[in-house]
Amino acid sequence: MSGPEQQLSLLPADPPRWGGPAAVPAGPIKTQGRIEYAVRCDGDGGCGMVHRHIRPGVRQAPCGATYTVPEADEPDDDTS
Repeated sequence: MSGPEQQLSLLPADPPRWGGPAAVPAGPIKTQGRIEYAVRCDGDGGCGMVHRHIRPGVRQAPCGATYTVPEADEPDDDTS
């Protein structure tokens, strides 16, 4: 197994630092049992839609854009 996912996992946690795709603002969404990340797909090749990802790191959106989803702190449980 030597696909891109395995190779990327060996690189540092900050992809833009080693020449990877730029980080995009990500809003954490707390779902039942996990944190998901909402990303507005703006920038080079972006479609302008909001995509959800289940983990941070280098991701490819359904529209084909590639970006880095940064790891975020857990969202507040405050619903007010």
